[in-house]
Amino acid sequence: MSDAELVTIEQLASRTGLTVRNIRSHVTRGLLPPPHLKGRTGYYGPEHVARLQLITGLQQQGFNLAAIHKLVGGPAAPSAEETVAFYRTALGPWLTERPELWDEDALAAQFGLAPDPDLVQRLRRLGVLEPTPDGRIRVLNPALIRVGRELATLGYGIDDLLGVLRILMQHSRAVADAFVQMFLDVQWKDYLAAGMPPERLPELQALIEQLQPLASQAVVAAFQQAMTDANARALERETLTGGTS
Repeated sequence: MSDAELVTIEQLASRTGLTVRNIRSHVTRGLLPPPHLKGRTGYYGPEHVARLQLITGLQQQGFNLAAIHKLVGGPAAPSAEETVAFYRTALGPWLTERPELWDEDALAAQFGLAPDPDLVQRLRRLGVLEPTPDGRIRVLNPALIRVGRELATLGYGIDDLLGVLRILMQHSRAVADAFVQMFLDVQWKDYLAAGMPPERLPELQALIEQLQPLASQAVVAAFQQAMTDANARALERETLTGGTS
């Protein structure tokens, strides 16, 4: 590491958006490696910036500092660089698109609706969007909104779309939880039992990167089969009943 990459704690605070007090607290807690000492002055490098970004990201996802310490701290933890790389892979977004910011009026107009705060809250609870402090709407999954807009043009109302979306999100979370639990039960359990050896972290990172497309392919394949079966059952039912129910 060159001296040009090193910064003071004040510069580190400015770069990461944290306070000097926060940074010192993280060092004391063992969440952040100690600074590099040059004389009586401590300097921080890129690994400190990356670790602080990781800590902030974990906090935003609901982890408290005690849980974060178990993940990234302690003498048995892997190096800062390996830890950052692994958890960014494990916790990084699977979405292929970045969230989009919309004015509420413009977003509602996409569906031929007037702005409706209640509808925004329903969609927020489903994890599709979230209001921002400046009064706009952050669409977390733009692809879902585009699909909903296309379905609306086919004559489906907002209640129809919300009904399907609710089921879709519920079952998607169940499938995601199942894949995650499978990883925890097999590879992660074995990794913990081995004492969290640092040299195995890149192996786990590569495995997660392989699991992501496989999980997506499995979900699509299972859904295609389910849609085929559902269409066949519906056609058979309508044929037998003559379109009455």
